Amino acid sequence: MNTYQELFARNYGIFSQTEQERLRRACILIVGCGGIGGTVAVMLARSGVGRFILVEFDDYSPSNMNRQVACFTDTLGQNKASVLSREIKRINPEAEVEVHAKHLPHAEIAALIPKADIVFPAADDMAFSIMVFRDCRRLGKPALFVVPSGTWANVSIIMPNGPDVEAINGVPRLPTYEALKDVFRIRRYKFGTFFYVPLADWRIEYYREFIEHDQPPTQLCPVVWLCSSLGAMEVLKVLSGKWKPVAAPRYWCIYRDRIRIQRINGPSLQTLLVWQRRIMYRIFQTPLGVIQSLFQWLWWPWFNRHHKRRQEKAEGAWT
Repeated sequence: MNTYQELFARNYGIFSQTEQERLRRACILIVGCGGIGGTVAVMLARSGVGRFILVEFDDYSPSNMNRQVACFTDTLGQNKASVLSREIKRINPEAEVEVHAKHLPHAEIAALIPKADIVFPAADDMAFSIMVFRDCRRLGKPALFVVPSGTWANVSIIMPNGPDVEAINGVPRLPTYEALKDVFRIRRYKFGTFFYVPLADWRIEYYREFIEHDQPPTQLCPVVWLCSSLGAMEVLKVLSGKWKPVAAPRYWCIYRDRIRIQRINGPSLQTLLVWQRRIMYRIFQTPLGVIQSLFQWLWWPWFNRHHKRRQEKAEGAWT
């Protein structure tokens, strides 16, 4: 069997013996092993990270094929964490992988956090991930933040003493999981994602299904793997100690035709959108919420017609 040094020999052109040994001994807890969680896990395994805790109750399904790194026709129906564990072991047989192939309640995940050097809350349930981010902050652990949508994505490291994840995406700081989950279900709050159409290139028909019928977010393999690559690199920065990570208030912002580092509340369109979400939520809690709901009711048909025309014009240019 090949030695660790043989498997990761090319790394030593970048990392010193000491830095690579830090990666070998490091542990990451990944909560959610789907598109971004699974891809980050495989990239870190190929970088020589030696210990993993994988939490995922879900099995691979056909809809995962377009982006999930360990989803193949022969892994459909198998638990994602279990499959990833095998893939990690195929890369590095000496890797230690702890698998929780079931739904773990919040308290049990919080109990796993002290075992890890860094945590990646990557669950499809954003409210649940936010609660894990809060636990990381309370327990003094850095956490990786990656959110892809269409051709757009954000990536950052959330340090225990820095801005929290709510500051990056404008989520209200509600005290419980149930309260957060309820907000994410509210149609009038979901309208805060309207930029998915012009900035993330969602088709208007799909976005309408997302708003009206809870269609899952659309994701594209190159974007999912690109933001996962940036996320894995930021984890390597933290674990090796070689470089300073891009940590909040700084974050990577990926668009279809550019990638840049931005700052929370810095001059950017995303800052405007984050504040729009914050203000929208606060207005909904006041009597003015009725007026805003009326405005959205009037705005929604126009938004659909406008972007339908733009979409048809853009697609017509290629015919």
